[in-house]
Amino acid sequence: MTHLYVIVALISLSLAGDGGGRWAGGILPGSVPPSAAAAMVIAPYLVLGGIGWAVTTICVRRLDRRGSIAAVRWSHRTLLSLRLTALAWHLFTIPVLGVLGLVRMVTGDLIVVDELLAAAPPLVFLLWTVRLSHPIEHRIRAAMLMGDLDAGRPVYPFPGPWAFVLGQARNSIAIIAVPLALLLAWAEGLGRLLTSLGFPERFGLGPDAAVLAESGIQIAGALVIFSAIPLVMVRVWDTVPIPPGVLRDDLERLASAHRVRVSKFLIWRTRGAMLNGAVIGLTPLARYIVLTDALLDALTEPEVEAVAAHEVAHVKKRHMIWLAVAILGSAVLGGELTALIADLFGLSGFAATVAGVVVSLTAVVLVLGLVSRRFEWQADAFAARHLSQAEQESPVITHEAASAMSGALARVARLNGMPESRFTWRHGSIAARRRRLGALVGTPADRLPIDRKVRTVLWLSVLVFMAGAALTAAGGLGLWPYAGM
Repeated sequence: MTHLYVIVALISLSLAGDGGGRWAGGILPGSVPPSAAAAMVIAPYLVLGGIGWAVTTICVRRLDRRGSIAAVRWSHRTLLSLRLTALAWHLFTIPVLGVLGLVRMVTGDLIVVDELLAAAPPLVFLLWTVRLSHPIEHRIRAAMLMGDLDAGRPVYPFPGPWAFVLGQARNSIAIIAVPLALLLAWAEGLGRLLTSLGFPERFGLGPDAAVLAESGIQIAGALVIFSAIPLVMVRVWDTVPIPPGVLRDDLERLASAHRVRVSKFLIWRTRGAMLNGAVIGLTPLARYIVLTDALLDALTEPEVEAVAAHEVAHVKKRHMIWLAVAILGSAVLGGELTALIADLFGLSGFAATVAGVVVSLTAVVLVLGLVSRRFEWQADAFAARHLSQAEQESPVITHEAASAMSGALARVARLNGMPESRFTWRHGSIAARRRRLGALVGTPADRLPIDRKVRTVLWLSVLVFMAGAALTAAGGLGLWPYAGM
């Protein structure tokens, strides 16, 4: 939910553009003072924050007095509902209150600065809900303390409230916010640079050639940013290389067996706050597989290998690239079709812009979940296949291999204090993933059902991307009776 929240908060502003209203598309009367509009933007966040504080305070008291598990559930559900409400309000303020233009009245149209400031209210609210969750999370961790001691696992001190917030911002929010901010800065900065250079007139390019040239430069720059992001993130996070030894040797053999080049294997030092693994980087020279300290402490050797194989699968199957193709294609196609329909029905420019933003964001959200979950299922199956073949040269998925990956998922959920039935948009539920792994036992390793499903998803992604690109090119060339998005 956190990643999706950040994506929508930032991308919605970039899609809004400058608009035609007084405050970048705002439709309030011009007589409304800027201070009143600013108060209207901020007030609902304050109200929602107060509601969250009141509810979590009650939940903490009930948890302390009665040990009520229902209090934990109510706290989680309340904070989730408040986040969704805050995000909906943010989307409302963009076209109606013109929050982006309101910021520009103070700062001017600075590259990416105005967008970040306009997105600050929902992002600050997100951090406030993290702060509100601290007492509940602290008590959950304390309840697990005896189990950790009995199992001989390391015990980490739980951070204070604001250290907890900083850790979440650094470890969870930054992985989305930093790349998006750099991409927005590049897109806006390139437009300013080309305008200052007199592009395209000064270079003697026609309209069609200018569109192609600018698109090519935008894409090239975005690829450079994506390639450099891992170098930034391993410094934003607290990471150190895995030292020489059995663990690193096993991980290097794993990557070599599947012909996946990795620059480094890193330990992500979260001080016990997170059990997770990740792969970042598009190019071999800046590609890292990262495993958190708590994960290495808590999982058995086969489970650690299963998690690492899961991350190798994301690289081997090029999931990051295909996810980008699917998301970009769906956003562009949704926006272009909306623009075409709006033109056919004679909708105004403002209404068409709002409709295009809504449809594009909806398409991004839906595709992100549908595609990401299937990639996770494929990575789980890949890990089970790797363990089956590495340990027993088995032509089928073995019970031991599926159990290792399934056990890793269960342990991660339990030690993170997350119910296995909890559904997340990008990963689904742990319970569903474990059921899928169990169903793989005895399945031929070279004919996994999820591989066929993912191939279908990839073909659909290509078709959607090509359709979106074709409509964009047709609009730019004047072949459609509308100007495009």
